[in-house]
Amino acid sequence: MTEHSLYRLVRLAQRLFPPAIALVVLAFELALSPFDHTSALFWLRLGFYGLVGPLVTYAVLEWIAQEVLEKARAERALEEANRRLLASERVFREALASENLEEAVLRIARGLEETLGYPVALEAEGVRSGEGCGGGRRVALPGLKGYLEACGDGTDQVFLEVLAHEVAGALQAVVARSRDLLTLFEVDQALKAEANLDRLLEGLLDRIRAWAGAEGGGVLLLDEEGFLLARVVQGLALPSHPFLPEGAWKAALQGPVFVEKGVLALPLKAREPVGVLVLKGEDLSRRIPFLSFLASQVALAVRNAQAYLKAEELAINEERTRIAREIHDGLAQSLAFMALKLDLVERLLEKDKEAALGALAEVRETLRAQIREVRRSIFALRPIDLERYGFLESLRRYAQAFAEQAGFRVQLSLPQSVGLSQASELVLFRVLQEALTNAAKHARPTRVEVVLEPLGERGARLVVRDNGQGFAVPKAQGLGGFGLTQMRERVEARGGRFWVVSVPGRGTEVGAEVPY
Repeated sequence: MTEHSLYRLVRLAQRLFPPAIALVVLAFELALSPFDHTSALFWLRLGFYGLVGPLVTYAVLEWIAQEVLEKARAERALEEANRRLLASERVFREALASENLEEAVLRIARGLEETLGYPVALEAEGVRSGEGCGGGRRVALPGLKGYLEACGDGTDQVFLEVLAHEVAGALQAVVARSRDLLTLFEVDQALKAEANLDRLLEGLLDRIRAWAGAEGGGVLLLDEEGFLLARVVQGLALPSHPFLPEGAWKAALQGPVFVEKGVLALPLKAREPVGVLVLKGEDLSRRIPFLSFLASQVALAVRNAQAYLKAEELAINEERTRIAREIHDGLAQSLAFMALKLDLVERLLEKDKEAALGALAEVRETLRAQIREVRRSIFALRPIDLERYGFLESLRRYAQAFAEQAGFRVQLSLPQSVGLSQASELVLFRVLQEALTNAAKHARPTRVEVVLEPLGERGARLVVRDNGQGFAVPKAQGLGGFGLTQMRERVEARGGRFWVVSVPGRGTEVGAEVPY
């Protein structure tokens, strides 16, 4: 009963009881009027007023006491209901504020204990909040491997079961959010760690299938003629031959669509469609928003890989052009020079033996210089197995071997690890190759310093310094020859920064910073 209702009842009793008592007294007195002269009249009045008054007062007080007790019970029930509501609210608030399951379990258990006022133990997926009290009521968490144990004397089973459902729902939301974040992290790591497109797509498809619980999947890419071709297929029957996207497949290039029962196709779009991600499984429709986001990441990876392959093809063509130009301008001209000198020697052998010997000496020195140049070129073109040795060990091996071939000392300063993507590692390795080649060909140093420095979240910095003869760097930083322009383009294509500092007679510094 509410406080307002109790007040109304007391007010009603206040109005009714005095008139009722007065009427009873009046009726009693009127009933006694015929007996005014009898001796028993005194005892009758005494008995009536001595018994009825106290009994009425007792009854009224008893009624008030019962109402007050009922009010206190209602207040306690309301307070307990409020505590339970606060406990449920605290469950979701603590779950939303948690970053992982372990933190969620600990925070929810602490919040329930503070809200309910008695110890609470919680265990879910192997994470415990405490050892429990041993004698409390325990209920299982629906859908999770765990339980909820309350150690208060006033806990009832029904409330604990309702609370267990609330806790399980909150923890499942945390688990789902953690899985989403873990999948995004794994996808991001896969994008950084793999440069080969097929292996990259296989790794991404594995992670997406694991997140979605799909029994099969595949990635189909558009070729230059607009045909779809299955690039990676796992546990799914897809055409192995190129085919034109028609019907549901054509619609899949624009938005998510079920191409057949249980088979979901999502577009791989990076501005323009590049292909389709296909998954086969149950209950995929409710996962479409997050799957669409993952598909956009795959599309970016495909675009980046395709752009990188095109850049590599251009770089190879440029390298071939440069080698042809160097052979024409260097080796071919030197061979022509030596041929002319040998013709001269042949004519001078009988006429001027000393001049002939001098010309032969010139030919010998030119030939030795060109042999050294050819050896350096062959060494620079020799592939280094980055996957076999790792980035840092490949840098060390290449720099030391090149310095031995070129005839200068090399000083290396390398960290324990840098954690770059394969694409960034390859860019820095090419910068090192070109910088050492230029130093050997043009600077003629006695010492070269190679420094690789991690830059935290910004990536890494490579600096190659020599004590050679240096050159005047153009103010416009076009950098002209020596392969410096190619180095700049490689670095800037990765979103990095490239610089050259050189002073005639005081050496050269070539530096590059690339992101992860």
